[in-house]
Amino acid sequence: MVKRTGEVVMGVIGIILSALFSIIGIVLNMGMSNPEVMSQLEEGMESDPNIQNAEMTAGDLSSIINAAESTGSYLVILGIIASILGIIAVLTIVKNKKPVLSGIMFIIAALIIGLGTIGFGFVPGLLFLIAGIMALVRKPKKTDPVY
Repeated sequence: MVKRTGEVVMGVIGIILSALFSIIGIVLNMGMSNPEVMSQLEEGMESDPNIQNAEMTAGDLSSIINAAESTGSYLVILGIIASILGIIAVLTIVKNKKPVLSGIMFIIAALIIGLGTIGFGFVPGLLFLIAGIMALVRKPKKTDPVY
């Protein structure tokens, strides 16, 4: 029987870091929907001489805000999906139940969080990828049958 402690530990850390992306997305959405934050952004835009020289308009500000809101929702969705896949993978690898399924789930979670965030989810993606490869490659030792 192969001990799967390394895969479990990397999977749990990857789950926690993936969940942080969801939390960041929720905070980003809450901040962009708050009128106080919006008024502070507008005041900062009006008082900054570098932005005034670039002639940034109110339409530009609204497009930036819309992009931030959609990014927040996107981070929430990616974080939740990767966390759920990681949880399922960790649960299936405990006690060496289904290491192949677990390895595939880890690798899919790595692709979702690593590539979906355009590289910002590098650390959880790398942890999931290493755990997935370990789950697929490590095999139990063959024992000689006793006659």
